[in-house]
Amino acid sequence: MLCICAVAHAQSSKKNPSSKIYVADTQGDALIDTGKEIDDLTKKSVYNAEGVVIETKPSSNASAVLSNGTGLYFDVNTKVDILEFSQEAFRPNRSDIDDEPSLSTTRVMVDYGVVGVSTSKLVAGSRMVFETPLASASIRGRQSVITAGENISVFSMIQGDATVQAGSLDAPHIIKAGQQIIVRPSNKVGQPNTVLVQDIPPGTEEDTQIWLNERVLAADSARKLVYFEVQARKDSDSSLTLFDAGATDQSNNEIVAVPVVPASPPIGPVVSAANLSSP
Repeated sequence: MLCICAVAHAQSSKKNPSSKIYVADTQGDALIDTGKEIDDLTKKSVYNAEGVVIETKPSSNASAVLSNGTGLYFDVNTKVDILEFSQEAFRPNRSDIDDEPSLSTTRVMVDYGVVGVSTSKLVAGSRMVFETPLASASIRGRQSVITAGENISVFSMIQGDATVQAGSLDAPHIIKAGQQIIVRPSNKVGQPNTVLVQDIPPGTEEDTQIWLNERVLAADSARKLVYFEVQARKDSDSSLTLFDAGATDQSNNEIVAVPVVPASPPIGPVVSAANLSSP
């Protein structure tokens, strides 16, 4: 019976369209490694999300949206590996694009750099984990910034809360909106990493609050540029941008990106993410 259940689960998984990542914007030179090839990251390009590595150079940044509605901003000199991203099949023609379309599991490694995160309203049971070389955070939405530097990791929650563990020897720490946790390696072998939980500084010295908000807003702006639907597969010659569910997908459905068209043109100049302030 265990074998039968395993086979049934595998067949069911194959019927779900592959999860995707949509590139909302890029500034400067950024790269994406799909495991098969390394490409320049270009605006409006689409990839299977699981397993990709995105890297920005010291003078570049980028923003992207996962097909569960999570916006990501990759700051300058950042490298991110999407270790795992899967989601269950979701209903077509959704009416509320601010809700996560279906249960999902996300695990992202921030090797170095800064990532701004803005999630949709996560479905109960969804799991979103961001890791750095020093710690991991289970994020329950909705806005956060993860920083991985040399011998330091910082998890800052703007909205929502997260459970952070600074390595296998550390006990979990819960941080709430307006708080951050700073993790540094221990000076002693066999001892847990050092941890400091504090309120996010108001910004009197390095304008920390403003700097964090800018990264979150860049991720949130990307999230609002597109939403995702499941539709019947269209002909490959279609002029629409469609997401290929992959050769192992036996269903006739695919995830489709639907650009969000503003009701009226924006008033005043649009500020690029490239003009965000430095820490």
